Amino acid sequence: QKIGIQVPQTCVFCVLGDEHFDNLFFGCPYTKNIWQRLLNWLGCPRQIRTWQEELKWVTTCATQKKGIGTIVSSVFGMMVYLIWRDINKIRFQSGNSSSDRLCREIASHIHIKG
Repeated sequence: QKIGIQVPQTCVFCVLGDEHFDNLFFGCPYTKNIWQRLLNWLGCPRQIRTWQEELKWVTTCATQKKGIGTIVSSVFGMMVYLIWRDINKIRFQSGNSSSDRLCREIASHIHIKG
């Protein structure tokens, strides 16, 4: 409970785990699938690990001089933001989330803003 608002602690996507970073990123099958799709799209297929390990990998990519590192870190940041946005939409506005829409939104942003 924060600022007087009570919300369930269960993940809004998979309803299998609690809503904390390790489950949301990437213990939850829904968010894990999104990250896997984005990695495949970027040409970086890999075994997805814990939040801390993925964050470390993305940080390492971002510090490399190769162009893909900047794109990977941008995609990662957008994904985290959009997942958090969708959590809030579901929790507070009776919204929904679509992995297809989220991936398209990120791909579109990368292509347009590049």
